[in-house]
Amino acid sequence: MVAAVPARGADNGLPQVAPGGRTPYVAVIVWHDVVGSKEVWFDTPVDTFRAQLAQIERGGYHVVTLDALRAHLERGAPLPLKPVAITFDDNGHGIYENAFPLLRKHRFPAAMFVHTNYVGTTTHGKRHTTWPQLVEMSRSGLMSIQSLTANHPPDLRALSDKEVVHELTLSRSSLAYHLGKRNPVYALVYPEDNYDLRLARLASQNGYALGFTEDWGNAGDSADLLQVHRYSALTRFDQALADVAR
Repeated sequence: MVAAVPARGADNGLPQVAPGGRTPYVAVIVWHDVVGSKEVWFDTPVDTFRAQLAQIERGGYHVVTLDALRAHLERGAPLPLKPVAITFDDNGHGIYENAFPLLRKHRFPAAMFVHTNYVGTTTHGKRHTTWPQLVEMSRSGLMSIQSLTANHPPDLRALSDKEVVHELTLSRSSLAYHLGKRNPVYALVYPEDNYDLRLARLASQNGYALGFTEDWGNAGDSADLLQVHRYSALTRFDQALADVAR
């Protein structure tokens, strides 16, 4: 579900995209789990993912780190031509087992958004990555591990301010405890893409510099830094690359 958001540059009390962060067009793309065969509808088969990475490389796109994207949006730091950012939600086991080796092969950086209380567990038949696996990916220098809250409430909007803050701060503290200072935690994904200005403001007030949605478009055209556009790889992968290449 996509919430209504104000126009870019609106005075909504949140940190805004820097003027220099509006160009070039940068597509942030989100995948969920990457598996041999689909376990749930939002999984990506590993053969599809392999072909998508090859398409990125063959097309001359430049995969940028989350840190570089943040610097671009916050301060207007330059990005290379045809920039894209790779992200993953929900810490499915296949991100470590299938996606991570392919990222290493291509030397593509990525960011992974984790619901910290489900690390190392199995939910609804879906296995999740373990803390040692997250540590390994983080220490590789290719994967930034970020927050998808602690318990992945399906709709944060239904929670009180106190409950939302608990989700946000518990997740950050868990990631900091397990991953250390080499993996600074400053980015959030809103579970199930349910968000509004109240949640964005609470995130900003509790240590988050970036918040990501699945409202597609140029990251630089986002309403603010806590409601940054992303493309779903399931439905808009080709469109993301085409938009960047225009």
